[in-house]
Parts: sequence; C-alpha cells; structure tokens
Amino acid sequence: MRLALISDIHSNSEALRAVLSEIAEAKVDEIVCLGDIIGYGPDPLNCIDLVQEHCSLALLGNHDFACRTQPVNFNQVAREAALWTRFKLDTAWPDDAARERRIRYIDHLPVRIHHPRDSRLLCVHGSSRCATNEYVFPDDLQDAMKFDRLFERFDNICIEGHTHMPVVFEQDLRLDEEGTEHTSYQRFLGYREEMRSPGPDGTGTIRGAANVTLRLSEGKKYIVNPGSVGQPRDRDSWACWAIMELVEDQDPKVSFRRTYYDWHRVLEMIRRTEHDDNCPYQLDEFLGTRLERGF
Repeated sequence: MRLALISDIHSNSEALRAVLSEIAEAKVDEIVCLGDIIGYGPDPLNCIDLVQEHCSLALLGNHDFACRTQPVNFNQVAREAALWTRFKLDTAWPDDAARERRIRYIDHLPVRIHHPRDSRLLCVHGSSRCATNEYVFPDDLQDAMKFDRLFERFDNICIEGHTHMPVVFEQDLRLDEEGTEHTSYQRFLGYREEMRSPGPDGTGTIRGAANVTLRLSEGKKYIVNPGSVGQPRDRDSWACWAIMELVEDQDPKVSFRRTYYDWHRVLEMIRRTEHDDNCPYQLDEFLGTRLERGF
C-alpha cells in the first residue's frame, strides 16, 4: 500500500491542486490528510471539497476546530482569519446543500484514528498525547522526557502534522548485558540546505527535500511529519508532502516530496478579501507574503 500524506493545507487551494496533480502521477492507493484543511488562507470551501473528494481519511486540526467554534489562544492575525473562514463556511455557496455538506464534513472529522488498513499507523494532527494541539518541533529532540511521553502513547508509527516542518523521529530501545533498558532518539529532516535551485518564477531560491527514502526499521518506533501543503515553515516555499510505502513482510518506507505552486495568486486572493463588503473580517496580507519565505 502506498499512502500520500498531506497536512496543514490552510485554505490554500493553489498548493493543494498542485500537490494532488503530482500525487496522481505517483500512483498512490490512498491519500491521508492530517488536518488543518482550513484557516489562514483565502479558499476554504474548495479545499474542503477537494479533501472530501480525494482523501480516504482526514483528521481534525486545531484551525478546523477553531473555525467552527471559537479561535481561543490564537494571535490576532490567526483569530481574524478563523472568523473570516467561519463567515465563509456559513455562506450558502453555491447553495444551502453545499454549505451543510461542508459543515457536516468538518464537524465529523476524527481527532485520533488508527488507519483502517494498517493498524500500525496512528494518525493525529498534533501529537500522540494531545491529538489536536501539541507541537512536536524538530528541535524538541533535546527534550528526552517529552519524547519518552510521546512515544509511550503508541506502539509503532505515529503520523502527525501541525508544525508545518517535515521530519521523522526514531526511538531505539536497547537492553544492555545487565538487562537495563536504554532509550535513544534521532531525527531525519525532510530537507537539506545544500540542495538549492531557483523557483520557476525566478524569485528567490528553493530548498529542496532530501531525495532519500527512509526505511522505518522493525523493532523501533517512529513519528512521521509530512510537513505542510499550504504554508510550509522550513524556509522552503514549495508545498511539502510525503509518500509512505507499506509492503507486507518489509519495513515501511517514507520519502518527502516538494511541489511548486504559484503563491503569487494566493497573495492576490488574500488581498481581495479586504474589498468584501459583505464580510466584517479580512485576511492579513502577511498570510500571503510569508508564503514566499516559507516561514
């Protein structure tokens, strides 16, 4: 089974469509979305429609939840974006049936689920111990106590998003000659700084994903984060996603992918929200300009 892993789309339909096009060429069996379909970006309705159409499994992210309830503990830019998104969700476009379908879809997204075709995979948005809200950043590897608590909450592989940064964490448990257990952790980043190339639009340089397939060894545990489709934060503006290969009697494999999309169009869509007289909220231009920096 080949799974495409996507996360943190954040209402960026330009990035999502580009990624879905490359996923189609990759001939995967299923697409798993790890949450935050909406929030921040200018096209929440089409993003919901695309995820509902193409993803066999989708999770609830913290922004998905906030856009349906209240954006608690959000900064002002994120809060305004959540309220703008909620207004759009409540709009009957193109009709009441479409509105109800989208709202019902978001409202019924699970927060934690084992993949129905491979129970080794725990799928969440945030972390194994706080499925919606906890961040697990690459630099958190220095906090061994935090990782002990995270890894004790699942048995094999935890797939999660939320940080917008592609990374794999590995836990290795070993017994010494006296029977004492020793735990060690390491990480594999989904990008390499020395791999650079100009973007198709000629602006800036793009940091490419490491073109290496990671083998997830039997007897070890892993956390896998595919990065963000709609708002990467590893200083690479290209949309990020991953493919996981699960073959019977073989170790699972993970590879990261990067997809170029026209972020300028997204910025223009964000700017146009300022002129929507029917909506009391608007999206901050910062949410568009940050897409160029990938941070």
